[in-house]
Amino acid sequence: MSDVSVKICGVTQLDTALAAARAGADYLGFVFFRKSPRFIQPEAAEEIVVELEQASFDEGFDMPKLVGLFVDAGEIELAETAPFLTHFQFHGHESPARCEEMGADFAVDVIKAIAVTGAQDLAGATAYGEAADIILFDAKPPPGASRPGGHGVSFDWALLADYAGETPYFLAGGLDPDNVAAAIAAQKSAAFLGVDVSSGVEASPGRKDLELVKAFVLNAKK
Repeated sequence: MSDVSVKICGVTQLDTALAAARAGADYLGFVFFRKSPRFIQPEAAEEIVVELEQASFDEGFDMPKLVGLFVDAGEIELAETAPFLTHFQFHGHESPARCEEMGADFAVDVIKAIAVTGAQDLAGATAYGEAADIILFDAKPPPGASRPGGHGVSFDWALLADYAGETPYFLAGGLDPDNVAAAIAAQKSAAFLGVDVSSGVEASPGRKDLELVKAFVLNAKK
């Protein structure tokens, strides 16, 4: 399944972006949610993007798509980052109408995250079928968590067999280089797009392990 897309989320350093892109990652994610240990200032993210574009030109690797992760963000915050992003990824209470409007206003594609605990959550995802370009199915955060993702917990991947939507989806939550192949093998829907990882390739919260990043991309792609 070499056509599986891979997203490395929570990028905070140029070396991470370079390692991921050189390994063949299709998407890189920057977290613009201040409560996250992976938070990055928009200016710092843009600097990474500029350096990455230059390296892509010099070395000939494909430029990944660039995703900004937001939680109930306002227009000013979105406007700061839209010029160097290809996608907004919404993890808050954004309605389908809000997702559709922000994607159109800022000329970016939209990824909407859906926390999964049971089959009823898959049904809720269908409301975003027209409003989002991609659905991201993630594990529900632990009780009392202050942020929506990056906790290293997974959910029952078999639940996604009941996903009846046509909107492409990413699988996230508790993935790492050791289990990503099994997670991919469990996906039977034609809408399956790829896998998303953050904490599963980290040396410490907010700092990626470059060897784990490369191993994750390799194991997902093979």
